[in-house]
Amino acid sequence: MARSRGHDPTSRRRDGAGGPALRFHDRGRQHRGPRAQPATAELARCGCGVGRMSATSATGPLADIRVLEFTTAWAGPFAGRCLAYMGADVIKVEAPEHPDSWRGPRSGGAAGYYPELTPEPDPQNRNLLFNSQNLGKRSLALDLKRPGAMEIMRGLVRDADVILANFTPGVLDRLGIGRRDLAAVNDRIIVVEMPAFGPGGPSSGHQGMGKTMEPAAGMTALMAYPDGTPVLTGPAVMDPTGGLNAVAAIVSALELRERTGRGSSVMVPQVEAAASWIGEFVLEQAETGRTWRPHGNHVPYAAPHGAYPCQGEDQWVAIAVHDDEQWRALCAELGADELAADPAWFELPNRLADQDRLDEALSRLTATHDKTALAHRLQRAGVPAAPVLNGREIALSPEMRQAGMVAELDHPAVGTRTYSTLAFRHSRTPGGHRRAAPLFGEHNDDVLADLLGYDGDHIASLRANGVIADVPVADTDTPRATRTDNASTSAQPTTDEGSDDS
Repeated sequence: MARSRGHDPTSRRRDGAGGPALRFHDRGRQHRGPRAQPATAELARCGCGVGRMSATSATGPLADIRVLEFTTAWAGPFAGRCLAYMGADVIKVEAPEHPDSWRGPRSGGAAGYYPELTPEPDPQNRNLLFNSQNLGKRSLALDLKRPGAMEIMRGLVRDADVILANFTPGVLDRLGIGRRDLAAVNDRIIVVEMPAFGPGGPSSGHQGMGKTMEPAAGMTALMAYPDGTPVLTGPAVMDPTGGLNAVAAIVSALELRERTGRGSSVMVPQVEAAASWIGEFVLEQAETGRTWRPHGNHVPYAAPHGAYPCQGEDQWVAIAVHDDEQWRALCAELGADELAADPAWFELPNRLADQDRLDEALSRLTATHDKTALAHRLQRAGVPAAPVLNGREIALSPEMRQAGMVAELDHPAVGTRTYSTLAFRHSRTPGGHRRAAPLFGEHNDDVLADLLGYDGDHIASLRANGVIADVPVADTDTPRATRTDNASTSAQPTTDEGSDDS
């Protein structure tokens, strides 16, 4: 989606935008004209250097797109990370008094969040949480409340494409950087907000985290043990869901701009975005009045269906048998001909009615097998199965490396480390992670000099007056001795692994 910086009044438009939870506000007149040209083969081959990203220094479908990111923790930074992976120049803007919560405290951080279990020195630049979700970005440490900061902001907005933020609703407007204010500087700017709840409702001002938004979205009610106790995934679902919804919203808004010549305001409420992922359960309730009652791993369309023990401590294989043919194949691979011939389990309806006893019998059979070997044998026999892998096994798996899901990147504070990449695979404009996460304020001088033309004296004056900074001047709420949830003020990003950003 590389395109000229200049406004193209002939770009064509097709009205309509947005899927679930993506709210676009645009009233542009209809224009017709040529579409932006696709990236060239030369662009696809080129690498990505440190400094300004452009069509000559970055590759990816979003090369020549610039994003100013005001997010914290996981979901918002994950969205920005995806955009950077696809070639966008993402400038992460952090306030010195309110750095990204995943940078952690200036001292006393929980050892598990740092390489070699060692926070020092420079823990806020060594935190693995921050460094995992801010790959490929540049860092500008800017205090918007200081005199001179808004001049910098307006200067950056003139040549920017997207503002990505996770403040609670209304904060951008109060800070003077909402869509209405910024459109006076650059009418092509797209402002994307990621609050926990959409504006206007009784919860619109509530802060959110993955552990609170997941139940609010209805997901937690779909996961429970047989006794009915709901089970939380924590941030494991909400944050990536929110980040990917934001990416979809941004790409859609960029396409809309190519058609209208104007930017727009996009709201991506996290709870609404997540609720759209469970639509079939909502429809079932609305149409039939029946409420889904979870029962562990059991489902109404497959049996056996669950995770079963294997050789070793806490080793499991997941198996899902959808029909009678798969059931017979499973029994054959496990050498359990007597189970296949048992009339009590011969057909799926019988197995669905007797899942607890079926699970017990199957568990005794799988317990003597290696989980990976068994899963491969079952797959070859046509039975859906997979080993339950832990984090270390995933990181070291040949499949992940062969798929290009691992990258080695050098970071000034932690050295060369292994990072997971993303599963976007564009053939002509491949994108990728080419740079580790930035140090706090690492690109202050580059951004101000290269993008705004400030000279050394001007930059030194801004630094002396606290408008920009090279180190945070405050701790964040996460993580300390144990992982905790950020509850920051409404004037700052309000999410830990899953709040108003998440």
